[in-house]
Amino acid sequence: MSLGLSICWRGPPGAGKRHALQQQLQLWASSFGQHFVLKKQSWDAPLQGGEDTEDAEESSSSESSALLPMEYSILHWGFDVARMSLQDKQFIKSILHRWGRGAQVLSSSGHSKRCLVFYHAHLLSNESVLFLQAFLEQNHEDTVLWMTSEYPLPVRLADWCIEIPVAGPRDKSVEALKLSPEKIHTIEQDIHQIYTAWMNNPAKLSDVKQIRAIVYALLHRNIRWVDGFHHWMFALEALPLTQVQRLRLGDICKQQPFTGSGQTVPSYRIPVLWENYLCQLRDALAPIITEAPPLSTVSKNTKKKKDAVAGRTQHLRGAGRK
Repeated sequence: MSLGLSICWRGPPGAGKRHALQQQLQLWASSFGQHFVLKKQSWDAPLQGGEDTEDAEESSSSESSALLPMEYSILHWGFDVARMSLQDKQFIKSILHRWGRGAQVLSSSGHSKRCLVFYHAHLLSNESVLFLQAFLEQNHEDTVLWMTSEYPLPVRLADWCIEIPVAGPRDKSVEALKLSPEKIHTIEQDIHQIYTAWMNNPAKLSDVKQIRAIVYALLHRNIRWVDGFHHWMFALEALPLTQVQRLRLGDICKQQPFTGSGQTVPSYRIPVLWENYLCQLRDALAPIITEAPPLSTVSKNTKKKKDAVAGRTQHLRGAGRK
């Protein structure tokens, strides 16, 4: 079986994109009489400057390297972009450099085609997309790139790939978490609790401190800006919002930058983007409180009424005397 096309399986979270990709790998292996055995290991990835030298390979305990989970078989190498932290361009550069050294994973089968797999490809930065585009231009004759993505690929990669839609009525991974005995809270449930508290309490200055704690938790969990933005946006659908609130929240979401796939967000801007986004959502979800008129206005109105009553009384007294 000769495969000359790079493929991207695209669909919502939990739709089964990874399973569909691995099924295709299994069919590919069976087409030339090979058993498809999926193995996993920790891959030693040099990070400092993205340099990959022989010395770095030999010294796995080097301080300039990090272990990245990977899967492999006689057909492919597979990596998850979501596990690459925010330094995905360093990982991608070292992976492509090592791949180009003639690591023929299909040498035993007699086939020249090799497959490089990236899951969650929508999290790739702009630099990584450029690396992959140049890689495909140089190696398209003997290498195919298979990916999974939740959003449309950048044009630089979409031109090389055919897209296979994967529809899913529900998020399978979330459903599995809900059935677990530990009662693990999903990200959507945590966000919904925060939204509910914001809708039931007026906005106050101390909310900024709470939002900064939330931002710190998001950064600590290594949730990407693009991924997290959509989590907070989609969670709005479960709220009982008025039409005015929906329009205002829609404007807030449309104004956020760097929300597409294949875009690089400078690291120093990420906390600022988070804080600005959440503060705007907090302000838009705050309950509307009708302000009482100022005390000075009330006193003036009362004085006018008293003056009017006094004037009317004097007029009646004068008429009675006549």
